[in-house]
Amino acid sequence: MERTILNFGAISLNRKIILLTNSLFGIILFGPWQTSPSQVQADESEQLRQVQREYLDRILPVFRNECFDCHSGEEPDAGFRMDQYRTIDQILKARKKWKKVFARVAAHEMPPADVSRLNDQDHKLVLAWIEKMLDSVDCTQINPGQVTVRRLNRIEYRNTIRDLTGVDFAPAESFPGDDVGYGFDNIAEVLSLPPILMEKYLDAAETITDRAIVDPAEPMWTTSFTGSDIKKFPGSGLDGLTHVLSSNGTITKQVRVPEKGQYVVKILAHGTPVDDQWPIMEVSLDGKKIGRARVRSPRGEAEHYQFKARFRKPDGKLGISFTNDAYKPKVADRNLYIEQVSVSATARKLPASHTLLIGSSPVGLPNQIQAARSAINRFASKAYRRRVYNDELTRLTRLYQNFRESGESHEIALKHCFQAVLVSPFFLYKVEIPTSAGQVRNLTDFELATSLSYFFWSTMPDAELFRSAATMSLKKPEVYQQQLTRMLADPKSAALVDNFVAQWLQLGHLQHVKPDPDLFPTVDENLLNDMAQETRLFVNDLIRRDGSILEMLNAEHSFLNPRLANHYGLPKIKGDSFRKVFLTGTRRGGLMTQASILTLTSDPNRTSPVKRGKWIMENLLGDEPPPPDPDAMALEEQKELTGTLRQRLEQHRADPNCAVCHQVMDELGFALENFDAVGRWRDEEESNTIDSRGELPDGTKFEGAKQLQKMLQSDMRDKFVRCLTEKMMIYALGRGLEYYDECAIDKIVSQLERDNFRFSTLITGVATSEPFLKRKGILEEQP
Repeated sequence: MERTILNFGAISLNRKIILLTNSLFGIILFGPWQTSPSQVQADESEQLRQVQREYLDRILPVFRNECFDCHSGEEPDAGFRMDQYRTIDQILKARKKWKKVFARVAAHEMPPADVSRLNDQDHKLVLAWIEKMLDSVDCTQINPGQVTVRRLNRIEYRNTIRDLTGVDFAPAESFPGDDVGYGFDNIAEVLSLPPILMEKYLDAAETITDRAIVDPAEPMWTTSFTGSDIKKFPGSGLDGLTHVLSSNGTITKQVRVPEKGQYVVKILAHGTPVDDQWPIMEVSLDGKKIGRARVRSPRGEAEHYQFKARFRKPDGKLGISFTNDAYKPKVADRNLYIEQVSVSATARKLPASHTLLIGSSPVGLPNQIQAARSAINRFASKAYRRRVYNDELTRLTRLYQNFRESGESHEIALKHCFQAVLVSPFFLYKVEIPTSAGQVRNLTDFELATSLSYFFWSTMPDAELFRSAATMSLKKPEVYQQQLTRMLADPKSAALVDNFVAQWLQLGHLQHVKPDPDLFPTVDENLLNDMAQETRLFVNDLIRRDGSILEMLNAEHSFLNPRLANHYGLPKIKGDSFRKVFLTGTRRGGLMTQASILTLTSDPNRTSPVKRGKWIMENLLGDEPPPPDPDAMALEEQKELTGTLRQRLEQHRADPNCAVCHQVMDELGFALENFDAVGRWRDEEESNTIDSRGELPDGTKFEGAKQLQKMLQSDMRDKFVRCLTEKMMIYALGRGLEYYDECAIDKIVSQLERDNFRFSTLITGVATSEPFLKRKGILEEQP
């Protein structure tokens, strides 16, 4: 990670003290403790040595003769340089690339037909060797890998602040966006900490603690107004700022208070008597009498008359009535004069966050220091997601004392301590104890609790998970399994859908999609939101009932509201909310026929078989299409292309420079052509009947979405299961996968096959895998 240094000259004195208290120079300001994993040495087993010898003796000569012309040098085709692989260690580290080599050689896509063909003997030899190499990882030698210390992303930060302080703070508008790696925004390698973000964290810490903690020195809430601000009635008038009630009646004023509850109404009034009888004033709130007083204060000696008022909602109509008007011509006139009115809170109402963080405030400095130490220990332990060390607690307590000595109250001094915690690297980062080079260790109970909570919930551990970690019982198999079951059933596990599934399926791209309003006038922001919600509810339902992950491919049900059902041309749905709808007998089923996927993989004014095929390859099959040839022309640039979109694409890929990418992507995408650019069914395109046939390079044929779904669920099932497993492993670990992770992936895939592909098996398989439970120390590269 790039080192960043903050300009301390631009930071206030309090902020400098807070930063220094956290010892940020070595950690926050100059980056996290550890760098990305360096090269991990391969096991020198006899099997690997045999694979190495065979590569040098028999395979490398074939590659040199048949492949190096295109795949060597500084600008190799598709960015794949084969001449750089000289050792088995180098090849194993690029295992994923070699999987693609195997698939393309097996399908006779490589070498290309227009270049040369491998003879049968070399073809079999290369395939056999690659297969042997791919199976040569020694799974008896545990290598769980190393996860770089990583920063919380914006979603995790918001959720953690909410659960830690009780304040829902949304940083999205002011924080810089999180970078994405391997398709997710929780990857350590890309979550840097630029200086501007450190400033934002400091601002956020102040804002959050200001909301959470009440300053006792601040006055209680009050509002006031003069008599002239009160609404008149025919028997009243104004004398400057004073309201004069000269006949029986009521003047009213609408009053807004912060929240419902008990308040005090104070009325500054005076009066004039008749026959020694002074005016009577009655006060009401929303028509209900709250008090009565005889105003015996003469002009110039006005007094306050106080009444208790309970507001049952945040606003109410305050009424002041004059009830005993009397008049003796040329002798006396009984009137009521209202000079000023105030409404005040009877007592400071402490927010729940204040009580959560501060507790009670004892009397006496020694007692307050002890209470502060206890509050700091409680808060920092939750924030750091482990027990606070004595030296950390001592520094923070000393910070508290410094602010007390400067005249701050107990509460405000604690607020500054909490700000220091909120900008500590141990809060902002998922910190793990460094592992000795080359050694493998289990995560501690607290590290494991943290990994679980951010995987399942995208937030900090809850009280029960903390208790299991504190008692060192979390790693017991029966306790761990209980926690996995509990956490998955908790409503907070919706984060798996909101964060993992949404990023895996790229649903976030929908907010940037702008279908042509002239072609699709009914598609507005509300409908686009409905599309995304259908997919979220669909997957969330699958998780909740622990269904098979294969249902994602062809489930004959979904979740629709009336607007989306109308968009699909399906029968009207009762009510306004989403409900489960069975799609048997319709043309829909599974993720690929949902409008969210079909719309985000289209252009604004037409479908895109290329985008749809690429989406299927990357997100359902785990295949990364090769990069486009620099000499290939975009479809729109080839002006001579004519006919339907399918015909133009077929002409486009007749160019050998284009065929390498399009011969798989286009064919998969063609199967979805009956769905237009916003996911509606159609039979024709520009008066031409839709041709939804597809054929893969290996000769596999299919037609339409239904047959494509069946092919994915049968012939390509293993690729889908493995792809989803790899995606979830990446998300759970916060790093990309290495060749040695294949052992854990193999184990999870095998368990899924034995367990009917249940979603819980996938999630618990990841959470009980070696890479999730353990870490291996980094071996330094040899000079």
